[in-house]
Amino acid sequence: MTDTNDYDDNTEDNAVDDDEAKAAEKGATASDSTVSDSDLAEAETLTVTAKLKQRQALEDEVAAFLARGGRITEVPPDASAEE
Repeated sequence: MTDTNDYDDNTEDNAVDDDEAKAAEKGATASDSTVSDSDLAEAETLTVTAKLKQRQALEDEVAAFLARGGRITEVPPDASAEE
């Protein structure tokens, strides 16, 4: 099976709006990173196909974010949140 990404299809992806993109650029706070019990329960009940669809949707959202000029900053795992 070959995974392909077609980012040149000229379709507009409205899955991530500008407010979400701006929030993503600022980064999440500690309270934003917690997972609710209902989200965890839903994730545990998803089928493999449903998880693949969610992964593809996330990949599409990231591609759209980057296409709009967004940046992803990778932070080393040993970096302190207080720096």
